[in-house]
Amino acid sequence: MGAIVTTEMADGSGHTRIPIVGLQIVVDRYVEYLREDLASSRKAAEWVERNIIRRSNRELVVAVCCDSGGRATYIDVVAKGTVNCCLASVVEIFKVAIISNAVNIILFHNHPCGDPTPSAKDEETTKRVREVGELLDIGLLDHIIIGSDGAYYSFMENNVAGGSPDGA
Repeated sequence: MGAIVTTEMADGSGHTRIPIVGLQIVVDRYVEYLREDLASSRKAAEWVERNIIRRSNRELVVAVCCDSGGRATYIDVVAKGTVNCCLASVVEIFKVAIISNAVNIILFHNHPCGDPTPSAKDEETTKRVREVGELLDIGLLDHIIIGSDGAYYSFMENNVAGGSPDGA
């Protein structure tokens, strides 16, 4: 990574060199995806659990970036936490969405304890992600918490803490 370099000239003036950067997405791996995999909250929760979370014993936050047609374009494992918490900033949640020109995101995280009931922090995060997404023109289609044995909680289905059934 380039560094900012300031050099002093003989006459006492300083020139600062700053790097010109380009951002790119680096592919880590691929997963198989059919459009119907994200057609409902239940199917989306099953697909993400099966393909990404796979019974993780610690919390993961995952953002699925979508195009204007609702198709998944990129998946970002935003953060890995502990058995009962995961710190994921809103900046990190939207980073790949911005770089990939996503129109919408679906946010997922798991509760390793198995109970997908949202905490107050989960509700606060959903509301904040929705608000920031509105500023960025990137919609939050849903925030889904994945528990065990197929249990999940969809903010969209429950219309709670900023979730809305129409994804708006």
